Amino acid sequence: MRLGIILFAACFMATLTSGCWDVQMLKDDRIVYIVGLDLSSDGKLQSTISILDVSGGSDTGKKANSEILTASGDTSRHTRDIIDREVSGRLSASKLRVILIGESLARQGIYPVLDVLYRDPRSALNARIAVVAGKAHDVINKNITGSKLIGEHFNQLIRSAERRTVVPAVNIQLICPPMLDPGDDFAVPYISNKETNPTVYGIALFNGDKITSTFNSEDSLLYLLMADKLAKNASLTLQVNKEENRNPEKFLAMDIQKLNRKMKVNVQGNRSIKVTLDLNLKVTATEYPKDHLNDRRTLGQLNKKLSEELTRRAQAITQKMLQANHDGFGIGRRIMAYYPNTWNNLNWIEDYPKVEFDPKVTVEIVNHGIIN
Repeated sequence: MRLGIILFAACFMATLTSGCWDVQMLKDDRIVYIVGLDLSSDGKLQSTISILDVSGGSDTGKKANSEILTASGDTSRHTRDIIDREVSGRLSASKLRVILIGESLARQGIYPVLDVLYRDPRSALNARIAVVAGKAHDVINKNITGSKLIGEHFNQLIRSAERRTVVPAVNIQLICPPMLDPGDDFAVPYISNKETNPTVYGIALFNGDKITSTFNSEDSLLYLLMADKLAKNASLTLQVNKEENRNPEKFLAMDIQKLNRKMKVNVQGNRSIKVTLDLNLKVTATEYPKDHLNDRRTLGQLNKKLSEELTRRAQAITQKMLQANHDGFGIGRRIMAYYPNTWNNLNWIEDYPKVEFDPKVTVEIVNHGIIN
């Protein structure tokens, strides 16, 4: 009995004194905050990283700076090892926030350069990902206006676009399932490389792991609404009065308050697929210089014009998706689930562009501000 008590006490004390065998001290790491991946002129992979460097003695006197390094190699891990030999301390991507991929590399496929992140248990899988027009190296090396570090600037830039329903809220973890799924596709933010500050142009459409097309910010907003992905805010300005002389009176600005989306996939025979998508939007008119929104007749006419214009745009969006072979609404995944025999007879890469889309958007102005 006494021996058993002694053994129990020894085991209990061992659990209290044990430590983590794989502990890594943050003070020994050089934190990578943003990574840019490009295809170099000789066909190799070019990696550009920004390392967070904190200097200063006291807590109030510390100043954060960005140290930017570039290397070319055969793989992502190869370039990382090359850069690791150039910096003091241990290079760590555990706090990575943004991955920027050059468009030429994205057209060849992004999975090979992301594979190292999916295999490392310490990877920051919540890092945002975006495609850059041109080279990611160029935008990371830009002198961005303001006091923010380059990594934090792009992190906040993409985050703001997510809140405004301009780009989808995705990261490297969320894009992995549709990237490997033959019945689903994904989209990521697309950043334009302007002479001043880079801006969020819209979204990049993917088929598998390759970019096939892009949408501007207005089309990407409607695309996300059609995908039932309304974020915190969503605003649109549309032309509703072409006959007016003064330009402001031609337009109406609105905020999307609520949406209701219904999508049905109908399969007739083995290869005839029709998709009906009904999108009902309740909106607030935030700007309409022509006024008279308190008149029911005027309100009815505006609802009709807005519905017709957004339906026309929705039809153009679905046609562009078919041309780009981008199954962003997961039509293939629904066919797998509800029509497995049909799916087995399909070659989705060849049959998806033949899908017939029938989108319809209905707009109702439910609020027009405090005047009238």
